[in-house]
Amino acid sequence: MTGSQIDVLLKTMALVGTLLLIGTFLRAKVSLFQNLFLPACVIGGIIGLILGPRMLGVLPISDEIMTTASNMPGRFFALIIAALPMCSQKLKKGELFQRIDAIKLGIIISLISALQFAIGFLTNIVFTKLGLEMYSGYGLEMMLGFCGGHGTAATVGGILQNLGQDYWEVAQGMAMTFSTIGMVGGIMIGITVINIVSRKGLTNYVKDPGALPKEMKTGLYSTVDECPSAGRITTAGGSIDTLGLHLALIFLSVGAGYVINYMINKYQIPGLTYLSSWFWMLMSMYVIWFAVRKLNCEQYFDANIKSRIQGCVTDFIVTAAIFSMPIEMIAEYWLPLLTTSVLGFVVTVSVLLFLDKMYLSKDWIEKSMGPLGMLTGDFITGVLLTRMVDPDFKSEAMGDFSIAYSINTFYCVAMLAILFPFVVKRGAMAAMIFTVIHAVIFMVALCLVNLKKKR
Repeated sequence: MTGSQIDVLLKTMALVGTLLLIGTFLRAKVSLFQNLFLPACVIGGIIGLILGPRMLGVLPISDEIMTTASNMPGRFFALIIAALPMCSQKLKKGELFQRIDAIKLGIIISLISALQFAIGFLTNIVFTKLGLEMYSGYGLEMMLGFCGGHGTAATVGGILQNLGQDYWEVAQGMAMTFSTIGMVGGIMIGITVINIVSRKGLTNYVKDPGALPKEMKTGLYSTVDECPSAGRITTAGGSIDTLGLHLALIFLSVGAGYVINYMINKYQIPGLTYLSSWFWMLMSMYVIWFAVRKLNCEQYFDANIKSRIQGCVTDFIVTAAIFSMPIEMIAEYWLPLLTTSVLGFVVTVSVLLFLDKMYLSKDWIEKSMGPLGMLTGDFITGVLLTRMVDPDFKSEAMGDFSIAYSINTFYCVAMLAILFPFVVKRGAMAAMIFTVIHAVIFMVALCLVNLKKKR
């Protein structure tokens, strides 16, 4: 990497940082953004998109910076995915199986995730039959945008680019668009559902659904005393900074992933060449973290510090992905985009509420709000809706949602590794059948868990 290329990267980061600051300010001051609970990265990215060369052309952003911004998400995602197993805690024997509702929620979320994939591929098939020219991989984006959120959606382009697909840029733009639609629509639908069920007296803990702490609306804490800790300092200053230690471990797994991927492709190991390097980064961290725990060194790493690193990277790549979206190409697919979104909302909300009411043993309304927010926005959206129906966390809704989210993460990571090359090689029809089979398997698993609970 030459000095001029590093300069371009720094200029891109400077632009992204500026947009993030603008987004943070607007979130704190503008009631519209507060009511929609839009993250600063989304607000800043949209402003950059509107003022940038893809729309109004007010900002004099060079082609080099736009290219760098569009490539950032697919590359920097490595830091997020590689860090996932880091600081994970070992469950006590039998602890998970005591939270049956959490297991059921995890299965239900994964079932709906599979259906979201299937809806996308079905839309691809139908519009192709109707004569609209669709790119072959259309169908992946809605689930990764709705369920994965902006952070996961920002990786779509990089994965498809690594697979040699020339439509990677429009696919990434579509995924980011689905993320924004899902987040805004999910919050509005969630609040509507909460208001309806609270008026009917179906909620057990909520008095005023709109009574949220000020910081959840503005995005900023008002006083120093209100600010929670960002993490635990684990190193003395004379050796290495705590943040540097955590980043070093993450970069170790990133490097290991690249090495493994290089060796696999060099020797053309059957069945493994289609897997992306980030998958091996994830697997490497599982091994590395196992070794860290065996060496009794886990006390030097803090989960909150890791989360701050992941959150920071997510903010930057989401902003970069949004303001570099190829808006003209996305506009060509407005009808499939609208159709997929409507079907996604209808199926997600109806199936979730139906299955939760049928299979959850207690507080099914409260336990539905987290998954509803996550399946249309991200984990934080789920936390937001859960706090609206259970502001004091008196129920097990938040705990069950956290466990269910972790269960679903395994399915989503597996799909990131498997489904992209699958749809590239076999097409939308095979991918739709593949994901419908997943949904059926999850439904059977849900029934079996429910039967075991009754016994």
